[in-house]
Amino acid sequence: MARGQQLNIKMIERLKEAGKYADGRNLYLHVTKTGSKSWLFIYRRLGRDRMRGLGSYRNVSLEEAREKAGEFRAMLRQGIEPPVSRGAVQKKEEHRTFAQVNERYLAEHKDSWRNPDKAESLWRNSLRDHAYKLIGEKDVKDIDVKDVHAVLSPIWLTKHPTAKKIRWRIGAVLAYAAALDLRADVDLTRTGGKLDKLLPKAKRVHTVKAHDSLPYQDVPAFMAELRQREGIAAAALQFLILTGARAKEVRLAEWDQIDFEEAVWNVPQEIMKAGRAHRVPLCPAAIDVLKAMPRDRNGHYLFISVSNPGEPLSDMAMTQLLKRMDRKDGVTVHGFRSSFRTWAAEECLDIPREVAEAALAHAVGGVEGAYQRGDYFNRRRDLMTRWADYCGSAEA
Repeated sequence: MARGQQLNIKMIERLKEAGKYADGRNLYLHVTKTGSKSWLFIYRRLGRDRMRGLGSYRNVSLEEAREKAGEFRAMLRQGIEPPVSRGAVQKKEEHRTFAQVNERYLAEHKDSWRNPDKAESLWRNSLRDHAYKLIGEKDVKDIDVKDVHAVLSPIWLTKHPTAKKIRWRIGAVLAYAAALDLRADVDLTRTGGKLDKLLPKAKRVHTVKAHDSLPYQDVPAFMAELRQREGIAAAALQFLILTGARAKEVRLAEWDQIDFEEAVWNVPQEIMKAGRAHRVPLCPAAIDVLKAMPRDRNGHYLFISVSNPGEPLSDMAMTQLLKRMDRKDGVTVHGFRSSFRTWAAEECLDIPREVAEAALAHAVGGVEGAYQRGDYFNRRRDLMTRWADYCGSAEA
């Protein structure tokens, strides 16, 4: 039978050979080896063919099958997966409520996450606090876009970053439920779908506030003042500025990560935000900071807690130092990465963008990132040495 040729009643009655016969526009008649006949809606999604049963030929006429196929095509145009036939045999499944399926999802996925215990706690608590009251005990097959909207609308304006995470997490749990055949494979939370029509535009209700940074022109004077201060926090902040590292990476840095001979800090993937190991070239000024640090017999950290032997510097130590320095400009510890990046963009025109981004351990995305394997280490060493010279160019 030619592709796209329409069936008619006489053709269907004569068909005996097993196979799938096209009526056109995604509708097929499936004839089995035993001679039974049923309707299939076949479509392509995410690179593979999918099918939905529309019922047997004995119970569903040709016209009814065409009408149902039209409904399914309309759903696909809206980005909605056609539902599994309610006449299909469904698995008996004990765990059907959203809360129960969420627990199963966490049990199967958390071990693949970085810092799984913390990530699991954040995931579970966010859904418990904002979603469980409305959908926690609801059967996953019955959750629709109105339910998701009811969860998100109270916090969409006031806690937008949290709302976005909850939206994604609900979507992940429902997709997992669909994979278990506990609900139709309908993505309620997708971007551009019905949910976006119900919620206000995010950019109109929330603007992400960047960490306040010190203008790079003021960094040399700040560093001169910082060098006059004693204490572990002051040394740690100097090291952070000179390396362009994040606060967590500096606080948790250990002596065995430092190669003094090669002047390299080998940061393990466990403490990197992107979960990838990173090499940091150490300029002479950064090496001098480390050589002045006391060694703690009870621990291995570069920057130790004075009050808790064997423990790293407190996560608030550098922030408290900025407060003691009586900064009125709202400068944050993380903001010094922005100071460095702006300096590199405006004062180092010979340095490619990729080198400056690699210095901050920012991954290059898209096709470019797929082919870019190097870390520009030698060029980054030159860049960081120039940055250190600039930072040290003012006297106290």
